[in-house]
Amino acid sequence: MDAHPPTIPLVPPAKRRPLIIRLLFGLAIFCFGVSILTPIFYLVEKVRGRAAWRAYEVEAKARGVKLEFTDYIPPKIPDAENFASIPIFDAVFRAAEARQNVPDPFKLPPANNGTMPNVTDPVKQVPTDLAAWQKYFVEAKILPAAGENAAADVLKALETFDASLAELHDAGTRLHCRFPVHWENGYSAGLPHFQPLQNASNIYALRLSAHLACGQSSAAYEDFRDGLRLSTAILEEPSAIAGLVRIAIARTMENVLWSGLANHQWAEAELRKIEADLSTLDWLKDYLFAISCERGGANAMIDLVIDNRLDIRGMSGTDETTKNHTRLYPTGWLYQSKLRLNHFLDELSSRIDLNQRRYFGDRSAPSSPENVKSTPEKYRFILFVIMASVFESIEQRYVQAASMTDHARIACALGRFRLARGAYPDALAGLVPEFLPSIPVEVVNGEPYRYRRTDDGSFILYSVGTDLRDDGGVIDPQKKSSKQADWVWRYPAK
Repeated sequence: MDAHPPTIPLVPPAKRRPLIIRLLFGLAIFCFGVSILTPIFYLVEKVRGRAAWRAYEVEAKARGVKLEFTDYIPPKIPDAENFASIPIFDAVFRAAEARQNVPDPFKLPPANNGTMPNVTDPVKQVPTDLAAWQKYFVEAKILPAAGENAAADVLKALETFDASLAELHDAGTRLHCRFPVHWENGYSAGLPHFQPLQNASNIYALRLSAHLACGQSSAAYEDFRDGLRLSTAILEEPSAIAGLVRIAIARTMENVLWSGLANHQWAEAELRKIEADLSTLDWLKDYLFAISCERGGANAMIDLVIDNRLDIRGMSGTDETTKNHTRLYPTGWLYQSKLRLNHFLDELSSRIDLNQRRYFGDRSAPSSPENVKSTPEKYRFILFVIMASVFESIEQRYVQAASMTDHARIACALGRFRLARGAYPDALAGLVPEFLPSIPVEVVNGEPYRYRRTDDGSFILYSVGTDLRDDGGVIDPQKKSSKQADWVWRYPAK
């Protein structure tokens, strides 16, 4: 018996070399194919993407769509006609240009406890609390001590801002407004005037409330008018951010109007003038302008990326994983993102009918970023997803603003009716034609706004909101105004 196990014959080296050579040759062929096909893929994608964009560009311009951001830059205005040409804003922009702290003559000092009192809060059903403001001004050392009349004390404290408010008031007679923003820089343009404008609207609103509490309805109207003027001052600024600031300022003034109406402090003459002022606001038209400007700005930014003058990896909203995968991003896909963004904005624009003054939320937006679901799609349209995600929330803000301005106008007419008749009408139709030429209808569905009298002699006025579901005009105080199911105008129960 053989004691040694059988040996396994080795493959001679001569037999191994052809296999290794074949593997190396195959790898070389693969690499050669990739090196040839990859540039062809990039070229084909670029040609396809650019051709698709060019075709859209021709069609869109034929419809009158402005695709360039430069089309929206407002013209220069002579200083004598320009609301923005006053020392306050000159100092703001000079400081911003020099990269210094921007002065804000309307900024209130911080509260000792870190919480500033609200001017008013319709969602929480809280009118302006002048006693809380009186305490705040004492703690801030603006008032030496609290007097018996909180409203008078607040007016005294606000005298600190008289000189700056007088500048705004005098400038309000000028017909036009153009702040010295470098709009040619697109999204990089500095906007240092927004915060002073918002803070000034808060000062106006607080002073308005104090004037009403002192029985000075005429002076309160002057504050309302000047405060609302801050919103219209940036009407032509080519930025959705400017539009959102406008909405915030207008809502501040409408909210303090609400507070005065809740307390029956307005006189008939002032309510009539306020309703006329509010009737000039057209939020749906402003929304179309805002997204048109954003279209131009977004197109300009994508062009910078295409021309390698802006790195997609440096854009806000781009996470680290995305940044690492965009080094070899095909130019053709940038054109595809640009095309999809413009289709999406066309779809959003089609939801607005200015002739009917309607918002049609049920009209689909197939190009929406919500419909970019798969990982390959998200990668292909990455620039579109980054840039378009905010547009539908902006749409909601404008539509709600249009509805709430309708409420404010109707509430002014209801207040005048109560002053003339001693009670609110049983139906809104009772306001026509003496108190309103016609009753605005719901922006979201074209139906009459919901209205009913309440047991305490007041009323509830509301819109069903963009979900089109009637939730009975209930306010959830735990939610912000923008998150309410119905958009409601009602006063605290007495």
